[in-house]
Amino acid sequence: MFIMAAFIAASAMFVGCTSDPSDAPSIKVYFKVGSGAEAESTDLKVEAFENETVTVKFEFSAPGGIKTIDIKQVGGTSIPGGYPKTSGFTNANLAIETFTVTASAPGKVEYIGEVTDKDKEPQSRNKKVEITFLELPPLFGDIKTWPNKSLGSLSHDGTAGSSCASIDGSVYVIAEARTNAAKVDFIFWNGTSNPNSIAAPNNATVKTLGAMSTAWSKYNNTKLKKLTTVTTAQFDDLEDDGLIEERVTTATVDTDIVSSLAQNDIIGFITENGKKGFIKVNSVGSPANHINITIKVQE
Repeated sequence: MFIMAAFIAASAMFVGCTSDPSDAPSIKVYFKVGSGAEAESTDLKVEAFENETVTVKFEFSAPGGIKTIDIKQVGGTSIPGGYPKTSGFTNANLAIETFTVTASAPGKVEYIGEVTDKDKEPQSRNKKVEITFLELPPLFGDIKTWPNKSLGSLSHDGTAGSSCASIDGSVYVIAEARTNAAKVDFIFWNGTSNPNSIAAPNNATVKTLGAMSTAWSKYNNTKLKKLTTVTTAQFDDLEDDGLIEERVTTATVDTDIVSSLAQNDIIGFITENGKKGFIKVNSVGSPANHINITIKVQE
């Protein structure tokens, strides 16, 4: 009987040292991007734009009591100090740890959170979270470019198109322009008192000239202005509407005609439907009473 009692006691000690799956530790992960709402993540992945702040929250629990928790960056050291921790938990069975991550360039960062319980044979659990920072979307809008548009003067050359539509770069002779009146944004005119001019269709003088005197269904109220704040190099390098939005405003681009145009002049314009753009004068007077321009306009 003595031998049997000793065997039973030894068996009880062995069972007591065995980990109990019912009180195994667990980890929940929550993400918050910028000022958005916090949400639990099951796939442990989140995306944000560069320069956005991602808040990561690990919720560690161990029903049998927490022994240690740890957070590490995979391949880096950007986590605040103080890990691993063995105290200071929300309670003996729960630890909530929060930290923020911000990246100034696109890329991926990973962190591992781990909890170990106080079992005589400690059990541990870890989870790896993945944050992908995406390139910022374009800050400015796209533009259309219509290069080398040749216009003949309304008052001198009836065979060359004098009217232009910035929406698609079309150049029209007057008969065509009349049937496309809603599209025409400006007209080239080399007049005596207004040499080498680009004017809005509703300019009072332009509306009285020769073939223009036959009524159009619409005379668009385009606004124009020569700009001294934009260089030809800036115009040539333009790939979005950032500079257009900056330099073309209703306060400064406010007339319906610009005259005495010369090579490399830059004109800002605003169409009646609110599209903004630049016109660059490539050449004037070659051939006589003609102008060659390139247009860059918001899509």
